[in-house]
Amino acid sequence: MSEKRKRIAIVGGNFAGLTAAVNLSRRHAVTVIDPSKHFEWLPNIHEILSSVKTPQGLRLDRTVIVKQAGHRFLQDRVTVMQPAQCRLARAAGREVRFDACIVAVGALWNTHRIPGADRHAMPFRSVADALAIKHRMHTLLQQGKPLRIVIAGGGISGIEALGEILRGHRDDASLTVELVEAGSQLLPGLPASLDADLRHLCEPYAVKFHTSTTIASVSPKGVRLADGTRLRSELTLWTAGLEPPALLCESGLAPTPQVWADVHQTLQSRHFDNTFVVGDAAQLPQAVGKQAYNAIKMGTLAAANIACLLGGRPLKPFMPAPKPLLIAFGDLQTYLVAGQTVLASKVLAGAKEGVYQVFMSQMAPNGVFKSLPAATGRLWKSWHKLALPQLLSLADFRNQPDRKAIRLL
Repeated sequence: MSEKRKRIAIVGGNFAGLTAAVNLSRRHAVTVIDPSKHFEWLPNIHEILSSVKTPQGLRLDRTVIVKQAGHRFLQDRVTVMQPAQCRLARAAGREVRFDACIVAVGALWNTHRIPGADRHAMPFRSVADALAIKHRMHTLLQQGKPLRIVIAGGGISGIEALGEILRGHRDDASLTVELVEAGSQLLPGLPASLDADLRHLCEPYAVKFHTSTTIASVSPKGVRLADGTRLRSELTLWTAGLEPPALLCESGLAPTPQVWADVHQTLQSRHFDNTFVVGDAAQLPQAVGKQAYNAIKMGTLAAANIACLLGGRPLKPFMPAPKPLLIAFGDLQTYLVAGQTVLASKVLAGAKEGVYQVFMSQMAPNGVFKSLPAATGRLWKSWHKLALPQLLSLADFRNQPDRKAIRLL
Protein backbone atom coordinates (compact mmCIF):
# COMPACT_ATOMS: atom_id res chain seq x y z
CA MET A 1 0.00 0.00 0.00
CA SER A 2 1.46 3.40 -1.01
CA GLU A 3 2.27 5.98 1.66
CA LYS A 4 -0.23 8.82 1.98
CA ARG A 5 0.94 12.02 0.26
CA LYS A 6 1.96 14.82 2.59
CA ARG A 7 -0.08 18.01 2.26
CA ILE A 8 1.84 21.26 1.83
CA ALA A 9 0.15 24.65 1.74
CA ILE A 10 1.90 27.69 0.27
CA VAL A 11 0.30 30.99 1.21
CA GLY A 12 1.37 33.56 -1.37
CA GLY A 13 2.60 33.04 -4.92
CA ASN A 14 5.18 35.73 -5.61
CA PHE A 15 8.95 35.21 -5.85
CA ALA A 16 9.48 33.07 -2.76
CA GLY A 17 6.19 31.17 -2.81
CA LEU A 18 6.21 30.38 -6.51
CA THR A 19 9.87 29.33 -6.41
CA ALA A 20 9.09 26.99 -3.51
CA ALA A 21 6.18 25.49 -5.45
CA VAL A 22 8.18 24.66 -8.58
CA ASN A 23 10.91 23.09 -6.42
CA LEU A 24 8.60 20.82 -4.41
CA SER A 25 8.23 17.22 -5.48
CA ARG A 26 5.08 15.94 -7.16
CA ARG A 27 5.09 13.23 -4.48
CA HIS A 28 3.51 15.81 -2.18
CA ALA A 29 0.01 17.29 -2.42
CA VAL A 30 0.95 20.95 -2.81
CA THR A 31 -1.62 23.76 -2.80
CA VAL A 32 -0.64 27.34 -3.65
CA ILE A 33 -3.07 30.07 -2.55
CA ASP A 34 -2.94 33.67 -3.74
CA PRO A 35 -5.67 36.29 -4.38
CA SER A 36 -4.29 37.13 -7.83
CA LYS A 37 -4.15 34.94 -10.90
CA HIS A 38 -0.93 36.57 -12.05
CA PHE A 39 2.63 36.49 -10.82
CA GLU A 40 4.23 39.92 -11.39
CA TRP A 41 7.88 40.81 -11.91
CA LEU A 42 7.84 43.72 -9.45
CA PRO A 43 11.47 44.92 -9.86
CA ASN A 44 10.55 46.38 -13.27
CA ILE A 45 7.12 47.90 -12.68
CA HIS A 46 8.67 51.38 -12.86
CA GLU A 47 9.14 50.83 -16.62
CA ILE A 48 5.38 50.80 -17.09
CA LEU A 49 5.40 54.53 -16.30
CA SER A 50 7.32 55.21 -19.53
CA SER A 51 5.74 52.40 -21.58
CA VAL A 52 9.04 50.51 -21.84
CA LYS A 53 7.18 47.56 -20.32
CA THR A 54 3.59 46.42 -20.71
CA PRO A 55 1.50 44.61 -18.09
CA GLN A 56 1.60 41.48 -20.26
CA GLY A 57 5.40 41.55 -20.28
CA LEU A 58 5.59 41.60 -16.49
CA ARG A 59 2.93 38.97 -15.73
CA LEU A 60 2.79 35.18 -15.80
CA ASP A 61 -0.22 32.96 -15.18
CA ARG A 62 0.17 31.32 -11.76
CA THR A 63 -2.46 28.69 -12.55
CA VAL A 64 -0.47 27.37 -15.50
CA ILE A 65 2.91 27.50 -13.73
CA VAL A 66 1.66 25.68 -10.64
CA LYS A 67 -0.24 23.10 -12.68
CA GLN A 68 2.85 22.49 -14.81
CA ALA A 69 4.77 21.77 -11.59
CA GLY A 70 2.16 19.13 -10.76
CA HIS A 71 0.40 21.09 -8.04
CA ARG A 72 -2.90 22.88 -7.34
CA PHE A 73 -3.50 26.64 -7.44
CA LEU A 74 -6.39 28.34 -5.63
CA GLN A 75 -7.13 31.95 -6.49
CA ASP A 76 -8.33 33.06 -3.09
CA ARG A 77 -7.34 34.98 0.04
CA VAL A 78 -6.34 33.29 3.29
CA THR A 79 -8.30 34.86 6.14
CA VAL A 80 -7.29 32.61 9.05
CA MET A 81 -4.11 30.62 9.55
CA GLN A 82 -3.73 28.20 12.47
CA PRO A 83 -0.38 26.41 12.24
CA ALA A 84 -0.91 24.54 15.52
CA GLN A 85 -4.14 23.04 14.14
CA CYS A 86 -2.58 22.48 10.68
CA ARG A 87 -5.37 24.39 8.98
CA LEU A 88 -6.13 27.65 7.22
CA ALA A 89 -9.38 29.24 6.13
CA ARG A 90 -10.06 30.87 2.78
CA ALA A 91 -12.26 33.85 1.99
CA ALA A 92 -14.41 31.49 -0.08
CA GLY A 93 -15.36 29.78 3.17
CA ARG A 94 -13.49 26.53 2.76
CA GLU A 95 -10.50 25.38 4.77
CA VAL A 96 -7.23 23.80 3.68
CA ARG A 97 -5.53 21.22 5.88
CA PHE A 98 -1.78 20.74 5.77
CA ASP A 99 1.13 18.81 7.21
CA ALA A 100 3.55 21.64 6.50
CA CYS A 101 3.12 25.24 5.38
CA ILE A 102 5.20 27.88 3.63
CA VAL A 103 4.11 31.46 4.30
CA ALA A 104 5.11 33.91 1.56
CA VAL A 105 2.62 36.75 2.05
CA GLY A 106 5.05 39.54 1.19
CA ALA A 107 4.64 43.08 2.47
CA LEU A 108 2.09 45.89 2.30
CA TRP A 109 2.68 49.54 1.46
CA ASN A 110 3.20 51.58 4.60
CA THR A 111 1.79 55.09 4.88
CA HIS A 112 3.12 55.38 8.45
CA ARG A 113 -0.38 56.52 9.45
CA ILE A 114 0.28 59.95 7.98
CA PRO A 115 -3.03 61.83 7.67
CA GLY A 116 -4.45 61.67 4.16
CA ALA A 117 -1.76 59.39 2.71
CA ASP A 118 -4.02 56.35 2.37
CA ARG A 119 -6.69 58.41 0.56
CA HIS A 120 -4.73 60.90 -1.55
CA ALA A 121 -1.40 59.21 -2.30
CA MET A 122 -1.03 56.52 -4.94
CA PRO A 123 0.74 53.27 -3.96
CA PHE A 124 3.51 51.84 -6.09
CA ARG A 125 3.59 48.11 -5.31
CA SER A 126 2.08 46.32 -8.31
CA VAL A 127 1.50 46.41 -12.05
CA ALA A 128 -2.00 47.78 -11.39
CA ASP A 129 -0.51 50.57 -9.24
CA ALA A 130 1.95 51.53 -11.98
CA LEU A 131 -0.83 51.54 -14.59
CA ALA A 132 -2.98 53.79 -12.39
CA ILE A 133 -0.11 56.26 -12.01
CA LYS A 134 0.59 56.21 -15.75
CA HIS A 135 -3.11 56.81 -16.47
CA ARG A 136 -3.19 59.70 -13.98
CA MET A 137 -0.23 61.38 -15.70
CA HIS A 138 -1.86 60.89 -19.10
CA THR A 139 -5.17 62.35 -17.84
CA LEU A 140 -3.48 65.43 -16.41
CA LEU A 141 -1.71 66.10 -19.71
CA GLN A 142 -4.90 65.51 -21.73
CA GLN A 143 -6.75 68.00 -19.55
CA GLY A 144 -3.99 70.58 -19.94
CA LYS A 145 -3.20 70.55 -16.22
CA PRO A 146 0.34 70.92 -14.88
CA LEU A 147 2.16 67.64 -14.29
CA ARG A 148 3.18 68.40 -10.70
CA ILE A 149 4.34 65.24 -8.94
CA VAL A 150 5.52 64.53 -5.40
CA ILE A 151 7.36 61.25 -4.77
CA ALA A 152 7.38 60.09 -1.16
CA GLY A 153 10.54 58.08 -0.58
CA GLY A 154 14.02 58.27 -2.07
CA GLY A 155 14.87 54.58 -1.90
CA ILE A 156 15.26 52.34 -4.93
CA SER A 157 11.55 52.35 -5.82
CA GLY A 158 11.27 56.14 -5.63
CA ILE A 159 14.45 56.74 -7.62
CA GLU A 160 13.54 54.25 -10.34
CA ALA A 161 10.05 55.76 -10.61
CA LEU A 162 11.58 59.22 -10.97
CA GLY A 163 13.89 57.96 -13.72
CA GLU A 164 10.99 56.58 -15.75
CA ILE A 165 8.92 59.74 -15.27
CA LEU A 166 11.83 61.72 -16.68
CA ARG A 167 12.28 59.23 -19.53
CA GLY A 168 8.66 59.62 -20.56
CA HIS A 169 7.89 63.24 -19.71
CA ARG A 170 11.03 65.35 -19.32
CA ASP A 171 10.11 67.24 -22.51
CA ASP A 172 6.71 68.22 -21.09
CA ALA A 173 7.06 71.86 -20.06
CA SER A 174 4.61 71.51 -17.18
CA LEU A 175 6.49 68.66 -15.46
CA THR A 176 7.81 69.34 -11.97
CA VAL A 177 8.84 66.63 -9.54
CA GLU A 178 9.61 67.02 -5.84
CA LEU A 179 11.01 63.98 -4.03
CA VAL A 180 10.88 63.74 -0.24
CA GLU A 181 13.26 61.46 1.67
CA ALA A 182 13.49 61.20 5.47
CA GLY A 183 17.18 60.23 5.33
CA SER A 184 20.06 62.61 4.80
CA GLN A 185 20.70 61.36 1.25
CA LEU A 186 18.99 59.73 -1.70
CA LEU A 187 19.21 55.91 -1.64
CA PRO A 188 19.87 55.73 2.12
CA GLY A 189 22.34 53.04 3.16
CA LEU A 190 24.11 53.05 -0.20
CA PRO A 191 27.27 55.01 -1.15
CA ALA A 192 26.80 58.78 -0.99
CA SER A 193 28.31 59.09 -4.47
CA LEU A 194 24.96 57.87 -5.83
CA ASP A 195 23.21 60.85 -4.23
CA ALA A 196 25.67 63.27 -5.84
CA ASP A 197 25.38 61.67 -9.26
CA LEU A 198 21.59 61.57 -9.24
CA ARG A 199 21.39 65.24 -8.27
CA HIS A 200 23.79 66.10 -11.10
CA LEU A 201 21.74 64.15 -13.65
CA CYS A 202 18.56 65.96 -12.57
CA GLU A 203 20.01 69.48 -12.81
CA PRO A 204 18.63 70.13 -16.34
CA TYR A 205 15.10 69.22 -15.24
CA ALA A 206 12.47 70.62 -12.90
CA VAL A 207 13.31 68.20 -10.10
CA LYS A 208 13.82 69.19 -6.48
CA PHE A 209 14.94 66.96 -3.62
CA HIS A 210 13.90 67.38 0.03
CA THR A 211 16.09 65.22 2.27
CA SER A 212 16.23 64.99 6.09
CA THR A 213 12.53 65.77 6.30
CA THR A 214 9.23 63.92 6.44
CA ILE A 215 5.70 64.34 5.14
CA ALA A 216 3.23 65.47 7.81
CA SER A 217 0.03 65.19 5.76
CA VAL A 218 -1.30 64.57 2.27
CA SER A 219 -4.25 66.29 0.59
CA PRO A 220 -5.72 66.36 -2.94
CA LYS A 221 -3.69 69.51 -3.55
CA GLY A 222 -0.32 68.23 -2.38
CA VAL A 223 1.66 67.49 0.76
CA ARG A 224 2.74 69.37 3.86
CA LEU A 225 6.22 68.67 5.22
CA ALA A 226 7.12 68.42 8.90
CA ASP A 227 8.57 71.95 8.86
CA GLY A 228 5.33 73.36 7.44
CA THR A 229 6.50 73.67 3.83
CA ARG A 230 3.70 72.93 1.36
CA LEU A 231 4.36 71.21 -1.95
CA ARG A 232 1.71 71.46 -4.66
CA SER A 233 0.92 68.20 -6.38
CA GLU A 234 -1.62 66.73 -8.76
CA LEU A 235 -0.11 63.28 -8.19
CA THR A 236 1.52 62.04 -5.00
CA LEU A 237 3.36 58.75 -5.54
CA TRP A 238 4.06 56.77 -2.35
CA THR A 239 7.13 54.53 -2.10
CA ALA A 240 8.04 55.27 1.52
CA GLY A 241 8.26 51.95 3.28
CA LEU A 242 6.67 48.55 3.85
CA GLU A 243 4.77 46.93 6.69
CA PRO A 244 3.87 43.33 7.61
CA PRO A 245 0.47 41.89 6.70
CA ALA A 246 -1.82 41.52 9.73
CA LEU A 247 -2.06 37.77 9.07
CA LEU A 248 1.44 37.28 10.50
CA CYS A 249 0.48 38.48 13.96
CA GLU A 250 -3.05 37.06 13.85
CA SER A 251 -1.64 33.59 13.15
CA GLY A 252 0.97 33.77 15.90
CA LEU A 253 3.90 33.84 13.49
CA ALA A 254 4.83 37.37 14.62
CA PRO A 255 4.78 38.36 18.30
CA THR A 256 3.04 41.72 17.80
CA PRO A 257 1.50 43.82 15.00
CA GLN A 258 3.90 45.80 12.81
CA VAL A 259 6.54 43.09 13.32
CA TRP A 260 7.74 40.57 10.74
CA ALA A 261 7.56 36.82 11.39
CA ASP A 262 10.65 35.75 13.32
CA VAL A 263 12.31 32.61 11.97
CA HIS A 264 15.33 30.45 12.66
CA GLN A 265 18.27 30.49 10.25
CA THR A 266 16.55 27.55 8.51
CA LEU A 267 13.50 29.77 7.76
CA GLN A 268 11.46 27.60 10.14
CA SER A 269 9.11 29.62 12.34
CA ARG A 270 10.30 30.16 15.91
CA HIS A 271 6.75 29.39 17.05
CA PHE A 272 5.58 26.49 14.87
CA ASP A 273 7.84 23.69 13.63
CA ASN A 274 5.54 22.84 10.70
CA THR A 275 5.70 26.35 9.20
CA PHE A 276 8.37 28.16 7.21
CA VAL A 277 8.26 31.88 6.43
CA VAL A 278 10.02 33.25 3.35
CA GLY A 279 10.48 36.45 1.38
CA ASP A 280 9.65 39.89 2.71
CA ALA A 281 7.57 38.47 5.57
CA ALA A 282 10.53 36.69 7.22
CA GLN A 283 12.68 38.23 9.95
CA LEU A 284 15.94 36.29 10.22
CA PRO A 285 18.46 36.63 13.06
CA GLN A 286 20.52 38.91 10.80
CA ALA A 287 19.32 41.65 8.48
CA VAL A 288 18.51 40.43 4.98
CA GLY A 289 17.56 42.82 2.20
CA LYS A 290 14.03 42.57 0.85
CA GLN A 291 15.16 41.95 -2.72
CA ALA A 292 13.84 39.47 -5.27
CA TYR A 293 17.04 37.39 -5.38
CA ASN A 294 16.86 36.78 -1.61
CA ALA A 295 13.20 35.78 -1.89
CA ILE A 296 14.00 33.33 -4.71
CA LYS A 297 16.82 31.79 -2.69
CA MET A 298 14.53 31.51 0.36
CA GLY A 299 11.86 29.78 -1.69
CA THR A 300 14.35 27.22 -2.97
CA LEU A 301 15.63 26.51 0.54
CA ALA A 302 12.15 26.31 2.05
CA ALA A 303 11.20 23.63 -0.46
CA ALA A 304 14.33 21.66 0.41
CA ASN A 305 13.76 22.06 4.15
CA ILE A 306 10.14 20.96 3.87
CA ALA A 307 11.45 17.74 2.32
CA CYS A 308 13.98 17.42 5.14
CA LEU A 309 11.31 18.05 7.79
CA LEU A 310 8.92 15.48 6.36
CA GLY A 311 11.76 13.00 5.89
CA GLY A 312 13.18 13.42 9.38
CA ARG A 313 16.48 14.90 8.18
CA PRO A 314 18.36 17.95 9.55
CA LEU A 315 17.33 21.32 8.16
CA LYS A 316 19.76 23.46 6.20
CA PRO A 317 20.51 27.09 7.12
CA PHE A 318 19.82 30.07 4.88
CA MET A 319 23.15 31.62 3.96
CA PRO A 320 22.55 35.03 2.40
CA ALA A 321 25.32 36.07 0.06
CA PRO A 322 25.68 39.75 -0.82
CA LYS A 323 24.92 40.39 -4.47
CA PRO A 324 25.43 43.56 -6.50
CA LEU A 325 22.41 45.79 -6.84
CA LEU A 326 21.33 47.07 -10.25
CA ILE A 327 19.49 50.39 -10.01
CA ALA A 328 17.98 51.92 -13.14
CA PHE A 329 17.47 55.64 -13.52
CA GLY A 330 15.39 55.71 -16.67
CA ASP A 331 17.49 56.19 -19.79
CA LEU A 332 19.81 58.60 -17.98
CA GLN A 333 21.89 56.08 -16.02
CA THR A 334 22.10 52.58 -14.55
CA TYR A 335 24.17 51.76 -11.47
CA LEU A 336 25.74 48.54 -10.27
CA VAL A 337 26.42 48.75 -6.53
CA ALA A 338 28.66 46.19 -4.80
CA GLY A 339 29.41 47.25 -1.24
CA GLN A 340 31.02 50.68 -1.48
CA THR A 341 31.92 50.24 -5.15
CA VAL A 342 29.66 51.87 -7.72
CA LEU A 343 29.82 51.30 -11.45
CA ALA A 344 27.77 53.64 -13.59
CA SER A 345 26.99 53.07 -17.24
CA LYS A 346 23.90 53.33 -19.41
CA VAL A 347 24.90 49.98 -20.92
CA LEU A 348 24.13 48.30 -17.57
CA ALA A 349 20.47 48.64 -18.51
CA GLY A 350 21.06 45.55 -20.64
CA ALA A 351 22.33 43.60 -17.61
CA LYS A 352 19.28 44.50 -15.53
CA GLU A 353 17.07 43.51 -18.43
CA GLY A 354 18.92 40.23 -18.77
CA VAL A 355 18.14 39.27 -15.16
CA TYR A 356 14.45 39.86 -15.83
CA GLN A 357 14.45 37.90 -19.09
CA VAL A 358 16.27 34.89 -17.65
CA PHE A 359 13.90 34.57 -14.69
CA MET A 360 10.77 34.98 -16.79
CA SER A 361 12.06 32.42 -19.29
CA GLN A 362 12.75 29.93 -16.49
CA MET A 363 9.39 30.39 -14.76
CA ALA A 364 7.15 30.73 -17.80
CA PRO A 365 4.96 27.81 -18.91
CA ASN A 366 6.13 25.68 -21.81
CA GLY A 367 5.44 27.26 -25.16
CA VAL A 368 5.52 30.86 -23.91
CA PHE A 369 9.12 31.80 -23.13
CA LYS A 370 10.71 28.38 -22.59
CA SER A 371 12.04 27.74 -26.07
CA LEU A 372 15.53 29.00 -26.87
CA PRO A 373 14.39 30.99 -29.95
CA ALA A 374 11.67 32.72 -27.93
CA ALA A 375 13.98 33.53 -25.02
CA THR A 376 16.71 34.76 -27.38
CA GLY A 377 14.20 36.88 -29.28
CA ARG A 378 12.89 38.51 -26.12
CA LEU A 379 16.43 39.25 -24.94
CA TRP A 380 17.42 40.77 -28.31
CA LYS A 381 14.33 42.97 -28.41
CA SER A 382 15.05 44.20 -24.88
CA TRP A 383 18.71 44.83 -25.65
CA HIS A 384 17.80 46.68 -28.84
CA LYS A 385 15.27 48.84 -27.00
CA LEU A 386 17.18 49.54 -23.80
CA ALA A 387 20.92 49.06 -24.25
CA LEU A 388 21.70 49.77 -27.89
CA PRO A 389 20.63 53.45 -27.75
CA GLN A 390 22.86 53.86 -24.70
CA LEU A 391 25.83 52.31 -26.49
CA LEU A 392 25.40 54.86 -29.27
CA SER A 393 25.46 57.71 -26.73
CA LEU A 394 28.54 56.50 -24.85
CA ALA A 395 30.74 59.13 -26.48
CA ASP A 396 28.73 61.88 -24.80
CA PHE A 397 28.63 59.89 -21.56
CA ARG A 398 32.41 59.54 -21.36
CA ASN A 399 32.83 63.29 -21.72
CA GLN A 400 31.00 63.87 -18.45
CA PRO A 401 33.29 64.73 -15.52
CA ASP A 402 33.94 61.90 -13.11
CA ARG A 403 32.16 62.11 -9.79
CA LYS A 404 33.49 60.75 -6.53
CA ALA A 405 33.53 56.92 -6.33
CA ILE A 406 31.69 56.56 -9.65
CA ARG A 407 33.65 54.49 -12.12
CA LEU A 408 32.56 54.39 -15.72
CA LEU A 409 32.49 51.14 -17.64
